[in-house]
Amino acid sequence: MKFVVTGGTGFIGWRVVRNLLDRGIPVVVAERNVDRAVLERLPGCEVCEMDVSDDTAVRGMFRDHPGITHCIHLAYLMSAEVEADPRLGLEVNQIGMVNLFESAVREKLERLVFTSSETFYGASQAPYGDRPVEEDDFCGLQHHHFTYGVMKLLNEFMAQKYAEKHGVSIVATRPPVVFGYGRKRGSVLWAEDFATAPALGRPVTLPFPAATRDTWIYVDDCAEQLVRLALKPSLGHFAYNNGGECVTAEKLAGLVRKWIPGAEIGFEEDNPTTPLIDWQGGERLIREIDFTPRPLAEGIRAHINEARAAAGLNPV
Repeated sequence: MKFVVTGGTGFIGWRVVRNLLDRGIPVVVAERNVDRAVLERLPGCEVCEMDVSDDTAVRGMFRDHPGITHCIHLAYLMSAEVEADPRLGLEVNQIGMVNLFESAVREKLERLVFTSSETFYGASQAPYGDRPVEEDDFCGLQHHHFTYGVMKLLNEFMAQKYAEKHGVSIVATRPPVVFGYGRKRGSVLWAEDFATAPALGRPVTLPFPAATRDTWIYVDDCAEQLVRLALKPSLGHFAYNNGGECVTAEKLAGLVRKWIPGAEIGFEEDNPTTPLIDWQGGERLIREIDFTPRPLAEGIRAHINEARAAAGLNPV
């Protein structure tokens, strides 16, 4: 068994790699812009500098690193980057994804896991009512806001085409807000700042009202889900919500203050709420892989302590 993790030094990617290495599984980190500082945390992995949108480079990676049996695909441009450069977004997010689907067929991979997104469900909870959004729910393009989200629709559609035509095992997960220490890019940097700033004694203002609701999952738990999905010999479904805990921003701030009393956390009450669904159900994945993400308060504590450790501060 041998894994390749594309985007392997990114926010989720390096934690997936660490998870696999801790299990004694060989890993190839494939990344267009390898973060060398992150690599220092991942001793023993192989490294390949590769652009997933370049099919020749993708083929070369498999040639130069023989024996790969599984892939967790995380190399993707986030929403703000897609809006800033749509052509590059299409090359990486669409062509790059198809290059990996083609590789799954050509290399006879045992499993390809990729992250879709909760933006698959559109930009609002309104089409679903006040209930958890489940995997069989769907909304039309009129409910979408992000080009990124529509790209995920096409990714999932194409994945199922490849699975049906070629019999390859491809599975998609739909993460909600993934939080933790070390996020460096994307449209949800507030999912870093809400806990990191208080952990370091700094005030933070979140760019939405206190009543905003979102579903949150700690990054290490998301990584564990991806690894378990890749390793399980057979799966019952194509798509899985990652799930997590649905809370208001006000409650989120209260959970931070549980560990950092007096944390200064404000809100932009005149701004709209986040253009995301509020409440994502995750029971299908819990049943499939027998893993329940940790309570949100414990994830926030882990996030805070990572930030404090990086700054040379004692844990809470």
